[in-house]
Amino acid sequence: MRTARARGAVFILAPVALIAAFSAGYVSAEAQKPAETGLVAARELIVVTGASKNFETVVPMMVKQLEPLLLQMAPGKDKEIKEIMALMVERFSQRKSEMMEMIAGIYASKLTEPDMKDLTEFFSKGAGAAFIAKQPEILTESMTAGQQWGQKIGMEIEQQIREEFKKRGIKI
Repeated sequence: MRTARARGAVFILAPVALIAAFSAGYVSAEAQKPAETGLVAARELIVVTGASKNFETVVPMMVKQLEPLLLQMAPGKDKEIKEIMALMVERFSQRKSEMMEMIAGIYASKLTEPDMKDLTEFFSKGAGAAFIAKQPEILTESMTAGQQWGQKIGMEIEQQIREEFKKRGIKI
């Protein structure tokens, strides 16, 4: 059980490390303080590209990843754990605007206001809007293709490593 707890601690700390990494970037973006008009343009771009919708999935995904581990660590407390997890999703999902502001600051520090306005206009109609509409399908299929490619390449790499070891008399 101690091993499960150790893994649990690492698993629980991983999201904290992720948040700390985002915070470090935010401090850097904060130091530059983009103009408010740049932030407004960045927020509009984030909304029109659908990126703001992606923020809605972050907390539920984090909680979903934690739940099985917590259920394993506290057997017989399924009901309580599920209630707590639902509470965490509700509580922390309300804070998506914090993430949106951090990302808006990054956009505003990397892109000019006119460029963001042009991108917002592009993604609001025609080919840009069609691209945004198809983006979920494109991403899903791309992830599947990437996984398949990764498995194929991984097997080839493993096979060639074994061959190289064999050539050099290394037994594995």
